[in-house]
Amino acid sequence: MEIKAEEEGGAIIEDAVQKAVEFHGHLGPFLVLGVRMGHLAKRELGSSGFEGMRAVAKTGNVPSLSCLLDGIQISTGCTMGNGKISAEPPGIPEAEFSAGEKKVTIRAKGEVVEEIRRWRERYASLEEIARSIQGRSDEELFGSKAQKR
Repeated sequence: MEIKAEEEGGAIIEDAVQKAVEFHGHLGPFLVLGVRMGHLAKRELGSSGFEGMRAVAKTGNVPSLSCLLDGIQISTGCTMGNGKISAEPPGIPEAEFSAGEKKVTIRAKGEVVEEIRRWRERYASLEEIARSIQGRSDEELFGSKAQKR
């Protein structure tokens, strides 16, 4: 099943975010960013996720940046349990996704990460900034994608 871009802003993302919150334990901005990153990767790779997809996140294993991992796991089906996702240093909001011979690297924009880190200056809660991120376009959230075949 291929996910169409026009569906991304609506029910599909909301459903994935809700599943991610149930899995992760709370709503946060890096969790939502991971969900969005995973959905974008599936579109770029022409993959439905789950079967034949892999992810390597450059987040490391330290929260809150590593919360991205849980969003990626929910949105792609690449989980720690099935061995299709791994986390590596250096602690940046970037992941490389692959499906077959296709690869795409997606990185959150620096200004988005800085906004998350300084959330108290503009938002009343982490949930508020998470919902703000959920509603933004891919172009607002992510830098250029390097696609290889």
